[in-house]
Amino acid sequence: MSPTRRIVVYSIARVALFAVPFILLMMINVWWWVSALTAAVIAACLSYIFLNGQRHEVAEVVESWRSTTHTDTDSDVENAALDSRNNN
Repeated sequence: MSPTRRIVVYSIARVALFAVPFILLMMINVWWWVSALTAAVIAACLSYIFLNGQRHEVAEVVESWRSTTHTDTDSDVENAALDSRNNN
């Protein structure tokens, strides 16, 4: 599975874990803020238990994106121009 797809699937799963309890609580006429707070706690607990592997996969993807160095010639030129201006 591609890295972007892993992130999308994980995000959709997290939203679903929040949305289902929220909708159920709203259907039984619980105040919206109590429903949101309760759904957030339920979603956090369920995602911690059931999405542990996916969370680690997404963390590895994000870490690999951050660890790669990106060379951008435009940024290098701009940095050199700013450095020369600051030295004068």
